[in-house]
Amino acid sequence: MKNKRLLSLLVAGAMTVSLAACGGQGAVTNNPTESTDTSTAETSAEPTSERPTEPSGQLVIGSITQVVNEFYDTSFNNNATNYMMYDLIHGCDTVTYTMEGEFAFDDTVLASHEETENEDGSKTYTMKIKDGLVWSDGSPITAKDYVFALLCECSDEMTGVDGYPGNTYTTIVGYDEWHDGTADTFAGVNLIDDMTFSITVKAEELPYHWDISYAAVRPRPMAVIAPGCDVVGGDNGASITGDFTTELLQETINNIDTGYRYNPQVTCGPYLFAGFDEAGQQATLKVNPSYHGDYRGVKPVIETLVVRTVSSDTMMNELEAGTVDLLYECSGADTINAGLDLVEEGVAADTTYYRNGYGKVQFDCSQFPTDSQNVRQAIAYCLDRNEFARQYSGGYAAVVDAAYGLAQPEYTENSDWLSQNMNHYEMNLDTAKQLLEEDGWTLNADGTPYSGTGTRYKDVNGELKPLVITWANTSGNPVSDLLSTMLPTNMAEVGMELQPTTMDFATLQAAISHEGDTIYNMYNLATGFATANSPWYNYSEDPQWMTAGYNSNWIADSELSDAAGAMKSIPYADTDAWMEAWRNYIQIWNEKLPDIPLYSDEYYDFYSTKLQGWYNSSIWGWQRAVLDAWVAE
Repeated sequence: MKNKRLLSLLVAGAMTVSLAACGGQGAVTNNPTESTDTSTAETSAEPTSERPTEPSGQLVIGSITQVVNEFYDTSFNNNATNYMMYDLIHGCDTVTYTMEGEFAFDDTVLASHEETENEDGSKTYTMKIKDGLVWSDGSPITAKDYVFALLCECSDEMTGVDGYPGNTYTTIVGYDEWHDGTADTFAGVNLIDDMTFSITVKAEELPYHWDISYAAVRPRPMAVIAPGCDVVGGDNGASITGDFTTELLQETINNIDTGYRYNPQVTCGPYLFAGFDEAGQQATLKVNPSYHGDYRGVKPVIETLVVRTVSSDTMMNELEAGTVDLLYECSGADTINAGLDLVEEGVAADTTYYRNGYGKVQFDCSQFPTDSQNVRQAIAYCLDRNEFARQYSGGYAAVVDAAYGLAQPEYTENSDWLSQNMNHYEMNLDTAKQLLEEDGWTLNADGTPYSGTGTRYKDVNGELKPLVITWANTSGNPVSDLLSTMLPTNMAEVGMELQPTTMDFATLQAAISHEGDTIYNMYNLATGFATANSPWYNYSEDPQWMTAGYNSNWIADSELSDAAGAMKSIPYADTDAWMEAWRNYIQIWNEKLPDIPLYSDEYYDFYSTKLQGWYNSSIWGWQRAVLDAWVAE
């Protein structure tokens, strides 16, 4: 067996993160003098062949997150795997994210871009599109396609398509009136000429930490989504002409067989959508011969991508058998050790990097009784998180105490502060009982004082309610399996009843977003932070950010919302102010506890030795890595 580069997971009560050996990258510590570059990746094998000049070969990518039939954007579905495919199918964004982890205007898309600070405090971005960009059907991409995307996706007509939230561009002048359908034009959007358009950001949305992201626009093919319509500019902004209705969009976007949401046939990304197999839970993508290249000019040379659902129990067997070529973001001791065995045998290669996110038990804070901070904290005190991390990861993960991950610069810059200022919620059943008593859970089912055994009850407006926690989890999930052995007994000991329900991931997602038949108190899953991490949306009290999936905890807490919101206006260059505000936000988060943070871990990609030139990292996802890689048949 290969030396697994594994050290013991060391537990230190005063430390926010337990020590762990991380795949040859050095130990994760809380010592700020021992810096670790958490954004880079380490690969076990160098290329053994030359990168071809023409596309060839097929790569089968296995995903333990269920692949679903959604190919438009995250406003319809924020499934992590499908999110990656959105980026592969769609493209020509005005703003890109670089390999170095920076936002930048994409000079392969834009001929020019200007920023104008207006007298009223607003800011106008004027962008000219390069000639020669085309849709996959050969038709030219023009400024009208960008303006159409802005107008369409913010319109009240689009809101009628399965409740599409249309809140990506709330920061643009005139958004509210256009979105509500009370204005004939979108005042902050204008079409200047066939290749030039502008957007104007509201003064109250400035300054903004990620201000360049305000200029990020992805085009949509107007001729496909709104045939017979056009966009025009004017002194009062842009508008859509023609018969633009919800009924039209229901057909062109939402038709299950031909709609752009499920079967996008005219796109401009590096790959084309070639089909979805519902039974096999897999999508097939083909290289786009008309793709202009990413911001570096790189075009893909893997001809076919098959992205399909796999089980964590059998995926390593599939990699060994050759029915899957790539398993990305693998975590947990059993999975990693099985993959490293394949590497030792010469069957596979690996790449490792830290996670820009964390695994968690996520609470729905709108539901009784997890709407209570005391109840959430009591559940946390019922779980030995250090032991959980040890059993789950075997040393390839660290316990975290709030919404941060090992790859975040905020963590690496503040690790010593975190160790001293976080509540580590070390398992303590007596503390859990005290919290529940303080919250009023002091009765038996018959209304007499709690006897000390069985389920606690609480008088809520004259009604006795039991302390029952409903838990949604997914099958074949080692985190679910481990939680089911560690939580129920301890929760019962303090007077809580845990009621688990196992389901597929799509059903779990629907429950989280309040679109399913049942809403649960808690869920176990993991999250990755967006490139422009924006906690002010994730914990906003504004209902639009809840219904759009940003505030998936459904928590309405002004102290948490204000602390996260204080970060929004800090200029990108003011690192000191950003870090100070982040510390305040993360400390309040640690108290409110909308999740129980379980771990942030080291990821491994395991892949067939035929896959060459593979580089994936915490900031450069697999949907970008496939552009540089190739298959040696």
